[in-house]
Amino acid sequence: DKLVVDLELQGKEVNVTNTDPSKWATHIASMAEAWGRDIYPYVPTGGQTEHKFEAFITRVANARFEYELWFEGTMDYVHPSGIWDWKTAARKYSESEKQSQNIQSAVYATAATHLGLTEYTVNFNFGVMIRNASSTGQVVNVTRTQQHEKWIVEQTVSVVNAVMALQGLPQERWIMNDQHHLCSERWCPVWSKCKGYYVGSQPLHAEEA
Repeated sequence: DKLVVDLELQGKEVNVTNTDPSKWATHIASMAEAWGRDIYPYVPTGGQTEHKFEAFITRVANARFEYELWFEGTMDYVHPSGIWDWKTAARKYSESEKQSQNIQSAVYATAATHLGLTEYTVNFNFGVMIRNASSTGQVVNVTRTQQHEKWIVEQTVSVVNAVMALQGLPQERWIMNDQHHLCSERWCPVWSKCKGYYVGSQPLHAEEA
């Protein structure tokens, strides 16, 4: 496809996954229209776009040493009323799934509160554009609290521990992964000692009912 060739000539690596490059131009134009029509009217003005952040979160001590935990990234749009992130997707998002499982929103909410950009409870909004020639936009809102912050810190520490184990240090715990519908009060016998200890009961997903 000419668009792919042009990008490669500019020295940019192009990774094509589950899309047809010959339809990119049409889809991009359609998604842009969907963003302006279905998402932009709900976005508050006066915020910051492409806000890069590096946020100190906490100090963590293990059996060997103490280290600092930082979160960094780029927020598509941040406003005192909440955070916005633009997404493209093959199908609409499930609000209940994002509320119970999404990690990005917890990371960004934690960073934003530590940087003084907003306060808990944080509204995190996905502005989703469906990838097709007649795209529609969708606004999906999830909320994140200080309890979600405590849980995402626990998850992150478990990942750090796993990485350190690769360097020969003792592994203190397994990685905590809550990205499966069996991670729930209904199916997991240690829910109340793990995620449930931090965020409490969660609504059932359709696949759990």
